[in-house]
Amino acid sequence: MKHSRILLAAALALLTTLSAGARKPDSRTGMVEGDAWVFSTPVSTLPAGTCIQFGVNLENAGTKAPLHYKVEFEDGGQWVSDPAFVYEDGLSEYSFRTVSSTFRHPSTFMAVYRLANEVSDTLRVRCRVCSPFATDGSLLSADEPENVVSVKGKHYVGSVLKPLGPGKDYPEECVLLVGNSFTYFFGEPFMLQEIAFSQGTILQVNASLKGGQTFRQHCGLEMTIAQCELERPYRFAFLQGQSQEPAKYAAAPDSLADVCKAFCELSAMVKEAHPDCRVFAERTWAYPALENGGFASLEEFDSMLDKGAAMLAAAAGAEVSYVGRAFAASTKANPDLLVLDHDYKHQSLAGSYLKACVTWLTISGKTRFEGPVPNCGLIPADAAALRKTAESLARKR
Repeated sequence: MKHSRILLAAALALLTTLSAGARKPDSRTGMVEGDAWVFSTPVSTLPAGTCIQFGVNLENAGTKAPLHYKVEFEDGGQWVSDPAFVYEDGLSEYSFRTVSSTFRHPSTFMAVYRLANEVSDTLRVRCRVCSPFATDGSLLSADEPENVVSVKGKHYVGSVLKPLGPGKDYPEECVLLVGNSFTYFFGEPFMLQEIAFSQGTILQVNASLKGGQTFRQHCGLEMTIAQCELERPYRFAFLQGQSQEPAKYAAAPDSLADVCKAFCELSAMVKEAHPDCRVFAERTWAYPALENGGFASLEEFDSMLDKGAAMLAAAAGAEVSYVGRAFAASTKANPDLLVLDHDYKHQSLAGSYLKACVTWLTISGKTRFEGPVPNCGLIPADAAALRKTAESLARKR
C-alpha cells in the first residue's frame, strides 16, 4: 500500500527516564524547583568533541505548571549547561520558558551541544525546573493539581536525543522557525538540524510552533514575540502561517489586507532585533482536502499560494521559500511516494523530509547535497528521490 512507506513520528522520539512523581510516561505532576525531566539513550563510547542533538516539546496541562527550565547535559560526571543557551528575565536564568495551559502553546527547545569529555554507556540530558515560579506568577507547589506538564505528542515529536558525530570546525548558523502543524508534523525542524550537520553546519534552531496559527495570531503570541526578540544572531527566519492564508489573500487582497499587514509586522519584529536576518515567507502546498482548501481546483489553490507568498514577501521586503513547488514536483515525478499524510492535507514523513531538504538548500544557497545525508527514518531510495527533487528546485532559483 502507498501508506506503507510512511513511518510513525514516534519512531523519532526517545523514551524519557522519570524520577518519582511521574503520573504516566509522558506527564508529570507537582514539579517544583530542582525537579527534572531526564532524557537518556544508550550509546557506545562517544569521544570528547562529539556533537549531540537534543530537542523537546513540553506543554503545560495546568495553569500552575513550572515557568522556567534549564537544559543541562551530563558531561564528565557533572550536569552542565551551555552558556549560549541560557537567558535571563529578571526572575531566573533559564534555557526556555513555558506559558499557561490556557494558551495551549507547547514550548519547543532545540540545541546541538558539543561534549567536553568522553561519554560511555548512556547519554543523558535533563530539563530542570530552575525557578520557584509557576506560569501565573505564583509559587510552585508539589500538591497543586494544576501543576501538570507533559511531553507533547499528537503529531509533535516529543523528544530527540542522538549523537551527530564530530564537528570541531563546523560553523554555526542560527535560524528562527515560526509556524504551525505544516512545520512541526513528523519533526521537520529536527530533520533540518540533522541534515545541516551532515553538510558540515551546526544549525541552532529556535521555534514557536502552534497548530492552526495565522500570521495575525502569531503576532500576539507571547512565545512567538519572545523568540523573535531573543538575543540570538538569527541569519534566517522562516515564517509560516495558516495553510490557506497566502492563497486567500492573493484572491482578495483588499478584504484580507490584514493578512499582509500581520506578515509585515511579524517580519519587522524579526528585523528590528536582527537587522541582518533574511526573512522568508514559506510558500506551502496545495492539498485536495477541504475541497482544495476552498478553491475551485487544486491547480487554482496552488497558483494562488504562489502568487500570495510572493505578494507577502514583496510587501515586507522578504523572500519566498518555495516548499510547495517541491511538493508538486515530487508528486508528479514520484506519485507513489506520498508527501501528504492520511488526511490529504498535512505533510507525511516524506513531506517533512522534503521540506527540510528545501529549507536547508535555501539556507546554504547550494544546489546539491554533498556526501552522505541522513534518511531520517525513510527508505534510502525514497529519501534520495526527495533530495533530488529539492536539488532540482534549488537549481531554478
